[in-house]
Amino acid sequence: MIKLEPMSEMDYKKFLDTSIHNYAKEKVAAGNWKAEEAAKKSKEEFQHLLPEGRDTKNHVLYTIVVEATETKVGTLWVKTDSERKEAFIYEFNVHDDQQGKGFGTEAINVLESVLTKQGITGLSLHVFAHNKQAIRLYERLGFETTNINMKKPLLKR
Repeated sequence: MIKLEPMSEMDYKKFLDTSIHNYAKEKVAAGNWKAEEAAKKSKEEFQHLLPEGRDTKNHVLYTIVVEATETKVGTLWVKTDSERKEAFIYEFNVHDDQQGKGFGTEAINVLESVLTKQGITGLSLHVFAHNKQAIRLYERLGFETTNINMKKPLLKR
């Protein structure tokens, strides 16, 4: 069984460093950003989205913890909009060495329970198209595709 704990300041600092790096890497892999600009753009985007850090209004940052052992196995960042009764997952990460153990599925189930108790009726997220493992997980959990962006590289002639 896992639980979602509000992220500590120490965990937030680790989360931020790792997330900025990983997001930059994903944007480059997706063809959205050039490698030389990615780190700067990623940092700017995080500063824009979380101007007050983990205290940013309507944003909740969780550490995913195994209850029995208190082992930290991942992170989850969610923004809620109580007027629209919607929530959006900005980031969801189960550490590489903890993947394939059901923690991702369980974390989303726990999150859904928390959000439902808050009156939230919809949960959305973004996933990069090259992340097939995450897409399979989200589809198994009942998420449906709402938008698709496509890109075709053009060769110079």
